[in-house]
Amino acid sequence: MSGTCAGATFTVTVTVNPRATIANKTATICSGAAFSITPVNGGAEIVPGGTTYTWTAPVLAPAASITGGSAQGTGQASISQTLTNTTNAVATATYTVTPMSGTCAGATFTVTVTVNPRATIANKTATICSGAAFSITPVNGGAEIVPAERHTLDSTGTCTCSLNNRRQRPGHGSGKHQPDTHEYDQCSCNGNIYSDADVGNLCRSDLYGDRHSKSESNNCK
Repeated sequence: MSGTCAGATFTVTVTVNPRATIANKTATICSGAAFSITPVNGGAEIVPGGTTYTWTAPVLAPAASITGGSAQGTGQASISQTLTNTTNAVATATYTVTPMSGTCAGATFTVTVTVNPRATIANKTATICSGAAFSITPVNGGAEIVPAERHTLDSTGTCTCSLNNRRQRPGHGSGKHQPDTHEYDQCSCNGNIYSDADVGNLCRSDLYGDRHSKSESNNCK
């Protein structure tokens, strides 16, 4: 409108490009393996075609426990790296990822990778007299990685048993042989420490493999 003179109408067309909306992700690998996360469009997540990802160097817990993680400043079709856990315990690497769809950056999300330790043990030797027994027990330290003993009870939790002051309990049972069991003086279950009095209900391993009952796993809730 110019004064009292109306001009010809015209249109304004606005193109609204989608912006990626992606929830936090997790992955679990063994030390020395690669993880790969490729978000997929669907449900509550919006992943426009051609979306690429950049990320910062991962935050490690514990610090300096994992090698192979690095920042990526060039857009990638997936989030992937090969990680090595240099300790004998579970460690995590948490990346902060930025999705880019065309010229539109989406909100950042995290990728937390749990890296389980993998045993690295050098060849061993022993010398004995004929008829004697030999025993080799690898120990964590130096160039050797011997993961801490961990007993998975079931979906309710994980029980970690200390190897200090281990003792053997005789087999038991009526009419059938029950293997001897090893009990431990201290257990940690989901962050709770249990003493000797509780250990029989939390952490047992027999000579033929782990055997845990549902009632035992209830202690790990």
